[in-house]
Amino acid sequence: MTPKPFRIALMSDLHNECEPPGQPSREWLQLKEARKKIDSHPKVGPLLDGLAKADLDLVVLAGDIDIGKQGFVYAEQVATFLGVPVAYLAGNHEAYRGNLQTLIPELREVAQTNADVHFLENDELVLEKDGRRLHVLGCTLWTDYEVNSKEEKKISGAMHQASRQLNDHQLVKYGLKMLEPFDLRNIHFESRTWLDGEVARIRAEEGEGALILIVTHHAPVPEANGHFFGGDLCPAFASDLTAEIEKWHPAAWCFGHTHIDFDRTYGKTRVLSSQRGYTGHEEGADKYEPLVFTIGSPTEAYSLDNAPGEILDELREGFEELSRRDQD
Repeated sequence: MTPKPFRIALMSDLHNECEPPGQPSREWLQLKEARKKIDSHPKVGPLLDGLAKADLDLVVLAGDIDIGKQGFVYAEQVATFLGVPVAYLAGNHEAYRGNLQTLIPELREVAQTNADVHFLENDELVLEKDGRRLHVLGCTLWTDYEVNSKEEKKISGAMHQASRQLNDHQLVKYGLKMLEPFDLRNIHFESRTWLDGEVARIRAEEGEGALILIVTHHAPVPEANGHFFGGDLCPAFASDLTAEIEKWHPAAWCFGHTHIDFDRTYGKTRVLSSQRGYTGHEEGADKYEPLVFTIGSPTEAYSLDNAPGEILDELREGFEELSRRDQD
């Protein structure tokens, strides 16, 4: 019997703290009414009724869900409504008007009270299905500020730009002082070291075919910044981890932070995001729908040239669907 793939719903940058928007759109008012009509549906965030029929194994909330511990509260509501586990990690906004150094242990502590919500900050969640395991490795990641240049002077310049222009360094404390880019760069390298060690451990224990999903808030590839690529603030949103992606070759890498949806394959790894953005401010936010994707499908190892009959049919259906989308 062919094992079924893991089905995962991805959401990030819901920014539920922005609800209700100052000037509600017609779409947001329709969203509000639709949520009210569904029993146990969260009172904020996107409409989730479609996910209830998606046969999910996991929901991923990749940061910037709400301020402080309210993001975790929302994660609990999602887990209850959908009846599936939730992997939740903090973005930069979770720490706004708070202290990043104390927020992380607070989120770890509250996560101990709910077995269905898993807070990930240099942490692993393991799912099992049909005799296979999926290793979910999660962290905020932050950034190394090197995406535009690895020259020390330009890295310092990028950090200076971020400290002057981003609210992260005006609204977030780190211990007894305001959060500085230097702090985030240190955290970034700690998380990269942790990811490298965890991937090596999993590969050593289960072989090169082990299924790994990496989830971060900050982006792992420069292209994720879209038309902001190469700009002064680009280093604050993404790092260039394409070499790590090739080395670690996880099945997928999910991220957020950029407010730009993204879906591209790097070698063996699908790098993707599904980001709502600010309701009342960003186009499409009030009509946002989460993304559902799979990991571990048998079709991932085949092409039209080498697939057996039943998988060949599935591949053909997939290519036909892509062709229809392109025509639309």
